[in-house]
Order: sequence, then structure tokens, then C-alpha cells
Amino acid sequence: MDEREKVWLIYPEYFDSRFSVRLGRKVPLKYSIENPTLDEVIEAARKSGLRVVRIERDKFHPSNWIERKGRIVILKPDKKTKRAVLIEISKNLRIVRKKNLERRKKEQKRKKKRKDLDKYLERILKK
Repeated sequence: MDEREKVWLIYPEYFDSRFSVRLGRKVPLKYSIENPTLDEVIEAARKSGLRVVRIERDKFHPSNWIERKGRIVILKPDKKTKRAVLIEISKNLRIVRKKNLERRKKEQKRKKKRKDLDKYLERILKK
């Protein structure tokens, strides 16, 4: 059995709501998100219980060759279609995106507090 028969290639474009089906989106719009990154797709695939064999950051989707978003190679799970696997990944992708947004908000709050503290200390030290 050839390696190509044991694995599936997964591109971030499969989950991008900006793309039409003709341009490479493989999941319905209700499951897609805007501009997913390769790291988000990797995290969502792992969260789905899939085994990521390889991460290829320099590759591109044939219909979107201008952007080199990369792709992941996963082992084919038993008794699941590729479409079912993609929908499962896309559901977890929303969770991953939400978690990342919350993390960024916390970091921004922390930076703002730090900046306010620095300004306060600077004002006190000038007096």
C-alpha cells in the first residue's frame, strides 16, 4: 500500500469562509471560519483525535497558490469519510479560535495594566 493511500492532506482553505466551494472550501459555510491559520487547523485536528503525521508550512493549495498557508498530513481514520473528518475539525476549529481570541484579550489587558503601572511609576518618580 502506497503512503498516499494511508494519509489525507488537509489545507486551511478547506475551512475558510471567504472561499467558495469552487475555490477550495470543503465544509459548509455554517462550519467555516474566516481566514484560519495552519496552527489553528493543527490544534483542531489534534483536538479531534486525529494523528498529524507531518506539517508542511511551505506548501500551498492549488487554487490559492499566491498565499502559502501550508498543509497538514493526517493518518486516515478507520470507518470515517474525509467530509466527516473535515466537519469534525471545523467544529473544533471554532473552539480553538474562540480560545485564542480570549487568550489575546487577556494578554492585551495584562499589557494595558502594565502600561498603566509604568505611567503611574513614572509620574511618581518625577515628583
